[in-house]
Amino acid sequence: MSNTSYYAGVHIPGGCTVFVGDDEASLVDIGVIPIETDTNIEITYDKVKIQGSKRELISSYVKNMKAKAATEIYQIRLDIINKLTGGVMNLNPISGSIINDENFTVKPGWDKGQLYILPGQNSNGNKQAITSIIAGSKTLAEGTDYIQSKDASGRWGIVVLAASTALSTANLNITYSYTPATAIKASMGSANVSISPKVVRFLLMQEGKKFQVTLFAALMEGGIKLSFPGVDNDKPATLPISIEGDLDSNRAEGSQLLDIIDEIGVN
Repeated sequence: MSNTSYYAGVHIPGGCTVFVGDDEASLVDIGVIPIETDTNIEITYDKVKIQGSKRELISSYVKNMKAKAATEIYQIRLDIINKLTGGVMNLNPISGSIINDENFTVKPGWDKGQLYILPGQNSNGNKQAITSIIAGSKTLAEGTDYIQSKDASGRWGIVVLAASTALSTANLNITYSYTPATAIKASMGSANVSISPKVVRFLLMQEGKKFQVTLFAALMEGGIKLSFPGVDNDKPATLPISIEGDLDSNRAEGSQLLDIIDEIGVN
């Protein structure tokens, strides 16, 4: 028998990646976690006993199941903070000037069916205006050769369709126009603000295997703490995050709080 079975489930320090989204299909990385920061998840519940007149145990059960997580991140991106809080902010991009005839080249060997994100994005979230897409001597036609699509974080790009006769042995030259944002303005403050729970995922990778915890109805708690490091402080600004996960009643009984996928602890 291999000795490796004795070490199944041992989590070697390697850091953790945290994702947030409206659902599991739209998860995005919330940013870099400082190297010295531990990410902790605590699952809590109340145990209830039902006893008879002679204190005999009739039944026992648990209720008020919750999951609490704590970490911190370096990147203080307003869109990510807003996702974590469930939408307490009003985000308004401030548009700059239109940029025409921007060029982006995908080198030979590109794949049909793959989304290639364009570096320039519109401040209003709309797709870019494609002027032309050329592969070798072929000019691609929208709908026949390519479509515009976006990823889970809302960034737009192009996908060359499988039916296209364009050859991947040539550069894919894309010319387009867009209006970038010069800043994002966040405002907040109302007597009542409706918020929506998010899916939050914690992922630890170890030698190609994962230990993954997904909370299905989670929100950031304890407010927002922004820091401005002093000039002699070597550490960048960080955002401490405390997350609480509740039950998602839209999911099946027995899987409403979270799920854990463990590939590290498998013998």
